[in-house]
Amino acid sequence: MPELPPIDVAVVILLDGQRTLVNLRPEGSFYGGWWEWPGGKRNEGESLEQCARRELLEEIGLEAAELAEFARTEARFHDRLVNLVFFMGSVKPGSVAGAAALEHRWLTVPEVRELRFLEPNLPVLDLLEKAMNQARFA
Repeated sequence: MPELPPIDVAVVILLDGQRTLVNLRPEGSFYGGWWEWPGGKRNEGESLEQCARRELLEEIGLEAAELAEFARTEARFHDRLVNLVFFMGSVKPGSVAGAAALEHRWLTVPEVRELRFLEPNLPVLDLLEKAMNQARFA
């Protein structure tokens, strides 16, 4: 079977103090029942940051304040390479989760580690923990 073209995926790491927002992938979906940061596939003509903002709004109903690129990585899923671009930021003041939001939680990094968290996100979770620890002791 030939390999399909790579997919660009934007991911949003929202922070609130020492906590980050994670959501549960719906049962029946690809990797249903696994936890992840909000995000998804980039649409044609959309920048990665626009994609990150759209996915956050669609999945959780939240708007982000400023976002900054935090990390890039690649993951292979079956017959496809996925280019993951992680953005970090905070919730826009006054933004609240929508009634139709995916199940989500604000958790510390150690709490996230207790979940079934998508494996391609784990190296970025390590980077986040390191960055948070450095900021705490700076």
